[in-house]
Amino acid sequence: MSELSNLAYDVRKRSKKLLGLLGEDLHEKEDVLSLAMLSAIAGESIFMLGPPGVGKSMIARRLKYAFKGGDSFEYLMNRFSTPDEIFGPISISKLSKEDKYERLTDNYLPGSSVVFLDEIWKAGPSIQNALLTVLNEKVFRNGDQEIEVKVHALLSASNELPAKGEGLEAIWDRFLVRVYVDRIIDEQKFFDMITSSKLTTPIVDESLKFDETEVDGWSPIIDTVKVPQEILSVISIVRKYIERYNQSSKGENEESIYVSDRRWHKIVRLLRTSAFMNGRDRIDLSDCFLISNCIWHTPDQIDMVRQWVTRAVQKYGWSAKYSMETVRSQLVSFEKDVDSMTKEEKELLIETPTIIDDDYYMIENFIGINNRILADDFEMMGRGASDVMLYSSTGRTETFTIGKISDIEIEVRMGHEYHKYQLRSSKEQRLGKVARSITDDVKVQLNKEADLLLKYLDKISTEIEEVRHSREEGVGKNIFLSENWRSLIDESLNDLWKQILNYKLQTEKLKRSYGG
Repeated sequence: MSELSNLAYDVRKRSKKLLGLLGEDLHEKEDVLSLAMLSAIAGESIFMLGPPGVGKSMIARRLKYAFKGGDSFEYLMNRFSTPDEIFGPISISKLSKEDKYERLTDNYLPGSSVVFLDEIWKAGPSIQNALLTVLNEKVFRNGDQEIEVKVHALLSASNELPAKGEGLEAIWDRFLVRVYVDRIIDEQKFFDMITSSKLTTPIVDESLKFDETEVDGWSPIIDTVKVPQEILSVISIVRKYIERYNQSSKGENEESIYVSDRRWHKIVRLLRTSAFMNGRDRIDLSDCFLISNCIWHTPDQIDMVRQWVTRAVQKYGWSAKYSMETVRSQLVSFEKDVDSMTKEEKELLIETPTIIDDDYYMIENFIGINNRILADDFEMMGRGASDVMLYSSTGRTETFTIGKISDIEIEVRMGHEYHKYQLRSSKEQRLGKVARSITDDVKVQLNKEADLLLKYLDKISTEIEEVRHSREEGVGKNIFLSENWRSLIDESLNDLWKQILNYKLQTEKLKRSYGG
């Protein structure tokens, strides 16, 4: 195990134990607490949206016990709030003796490690401007000097979103993590809450708590956490979902979703922090579910965004991680080889594509107006997929990724999937192929191809089994995800397992077809 892995593993043990201690008697707020801790270690802020009295302030009060010397500052904003109440009063002695305009920041926001600002959108412009500097640069302008703000965690809350046209967009954008906090849903947990005695202060051993210097030392290490290709694939798909949603919502009352490049950079760093605190040196697909807490703008988008992220992970993430598109292509190639090497030419009545307008073949039942392919382009297509121009009846063109399956059948890539189509054809007497006896040389060649495919499928099967086992043992479970997210991961692993099993069965069936 590498030095990074050893450190990350120790951090995971501490984090998991800390979350267990701090989350006692929180009743369905444990997930919010874990997101708040993750945000704090990542150096980001979290916004909690929800009705009054659901425990938002309690999250902040608990979180301060995660840090050594955890001083907290809590304030309920209103339209009459002044900067003195947030950033500290003016030092009278400094003003009178040295003619300096400085604030006494101890026990106020600049001097606290955990800050909770309730009803944040009610703050006035002077507070908003100073707060934006704190969120952006982690500094506070105090008199004629800038002081570094050592806030570990900045949590904010409100029962409403920032009003439009009041200049609050910049502050809203700085809250990377956004979470909706609701009333207790589970009835038994609700009964436990209303019948419980006064909430006790969590008892946390000092050795478990995070130290300021320690957290600062993790930052460059977190930046080295690897970002595998499958993670980028998931992000790419989510961005496409956002783009499609924004295009469909134009001119309607629905609010579009804007995620800046800077925000995506911060999201990736949040995923890196999650990986590190889960004991890993690379981002895992389970970390990607955290994206859903970073890209919604209104509550009615929350479920939709979760579905986007879930589909991206389940359908594209695992596929990219284990190169399932390559496996599928290899299986198709093997099937073609079995077909071509076990046939011989005879005079047969077979189908051939029909030429239209002297130059084109027509693609039957093709979606879209570009349903023609140049006959010369089709005849020149070799094995494997390639980019080919398709034409409409008016001469309009569009490029598609197309694979040639047979003399009259093609595969066209739509998004991340391939769809089969046939060319308009007619039957004519010409040389075709019929089955013949299989020579030993052909069997050896085909078996070599099949064995390579089966070997890779076995390798993937072993890796998935190890992941499933680690999750059953609790080691591979992401400590920042709720059980709902974890069940989706288990479900997607099972689907992948079934897909691999199906590919293995297809390969074995092809081997039996030629006596391999």
